[in-house]
Parts: sequence; C-alpha cells; structure tokens
Amino acid sequence: MKDIKYSKNVLKLQLITLVIMLFALVASAQTTYKGEELKHESISTAFAVPGGYERNNVDAYSEWLIAHPLKEKAEVKYYNGDVKHNNFVYAAVFDYDIGTRDLHHCADAAIYLRASYNYSNGFIDRLKFTFTNGYVTTYEEYLKGANATPVNAGRDIVTKWGKNRRDNCKTFRRWLDLVWSYAGTYSIEKYDTIGVNYWDMQPGDVFVTGGFPGHAITVVDMAVNKAGHKIFMLAQSYMPAQEQHILLNPVTLDVWYSMDDMNYINTPEFVFEPSDLRRFIL
Repeated sequence: MKDIKYSKNVLKLQLITLVIMLFALVASAQTTYKGEELKHESISTAFAVPGGYERNNVDAYSEWLIAHPLKEKAEVKYYNGDVKHNNFVYAAVFDYDIGTRDLHHCADAAIYLRASYNYSNGFIDRLKFTFTNGYVTTYEEYLKGANATPVNAGRDIVTKWGKNRRDNCKTFRRWLDLVWSYAGTYSIEKYDTIGVNYWDMQPGDVFVTGGFPGHAITVVDMAVNKAGHKIFMLAQSYMPAQEQHILLNPVTLDVWYSMDDMNYINTPEFVFEPSDLRRFIL
C-alpha cells in the first residue's frame, strides 16, 4: 500500500511539473521566439532558414515583405488593446497600426501588405480594390474627392464627389480603412486575385477561402534547397480585428511549412487546400 501511495504521489508531482512547464512555454512564446526577443527585427533578420536552404525572393515585393518591421514584443493585440493569448499560434507580429475599429481582419491584413508595398514604392495606379458588392475604389479617385456612399439601406454604393484630398500617409490610411470596411475574403477571391498553381507559389501569394467570413493568409517568405524542395512562411490576421502575425506550424511549432504537405495546409486556426492559392492582380 505504501508503494502504491508513493507511486500516486510521484505521478501527481510529475503532472504538476508538466503543467508548470507547459504554462511557462506558452508564456514565453508570447514575448519571444525560441527564447530570443525580436528587438525590432524583420523576417529576414529574425528567422533563419534551415540548413541547406536559401531564401527564394523572386521580386521586389518578396524583399519588401521580409524587410517589414516586426514588433519587439511578440504579442498580438486586438483593436481594443486586449491581448490575444498565444496558444502556439504565432511567433512574431508585424509592426503597424491597425486602428481602433473592428476592421482589420484576415483579408484586410493581406490587402494591407499589397497596398502598402504599392504605396511605398509610388505605384499609385495599382491601388485599386473591389468591395464585396462589386464596387471598385481606387486611391487616385479618392485623392480627387471620390466618396463611396451607401444607398438603398446599404445594399448599394455610389460615388459622390467632394473636395480633392492631399496625398500623404494619413490620407492613404483613411482610404485603407474604407477598403477594410467593405472588402473581404469574398471580394479578393472573386475580383482582386487570380488562381495560382500550388507549385508556382511565391512570396506575396495568398491562400483564400472566400465567404462570410471565410479566411485568408499571406505567404510572406519562402526558401528552397539544392534538391528544389521548398518551404514557406505564413502570416494572418483574424476576427475580431487584431494585429497581423507570423504563424507557427502546429505540427512542428516552427515558422516553416513544407510544400510537400500538399493535401492540406494546416494552420493553427484554419485549414486550406493547395487549390486555394491566389495572387493579387495589381
């Protein structure tokens, strides 16, 4: 009997120790990646590629994505300031303002990356997105005074013209809020992207399941080895509105996903199929 009681006590102690270790691991994941604070780094400096691999940056957008600043503290915040607890979901957080309204969801995070790249590089004519109802907004027309105005109890949107707007970061950000208000996974899948073969994946492509709500995540980095095997990194926002974050692979708890896992792309909060891969037209 003493041996049985002793064994039970040892088992309890082991379980308590395991729970404490798991709690500490989850807590550390909220502020660090593999035990290291990010210290205002970017994808290219914070995340090394595995041995034998080299980054596969195919264009200027690829380079821009991996150079985008990350928050020093890997802690996702909702639009209201609350913290999203990190249950092995994310490794790092993009450093940009998502505002204080419940707007910046999954498709909006993908839109932010593409729009901000185009804006920062002076590609004003590429700043064009479609709302869920098919209405098209462009930043050029917004600067000229275009106001997207809901009519028919919000079922339709018409353009009403006002004063010209000055082009600056604040104006661009207000236009993004407008896009985030009326665009979503349905519209970027139907209007603003084209389907891409899974094996032709490149950084900046987006996995999209259009719907209400649906989901979208962006391929933000890729690497390849001498044998041609490719791995990739993913980023998302979610609902309610929250900061965009780099996802952990739920199988490996690393940031890299293998292209060999081609039946399904299992992410911490959604499952995609290879046929869901798309690319922005502009």
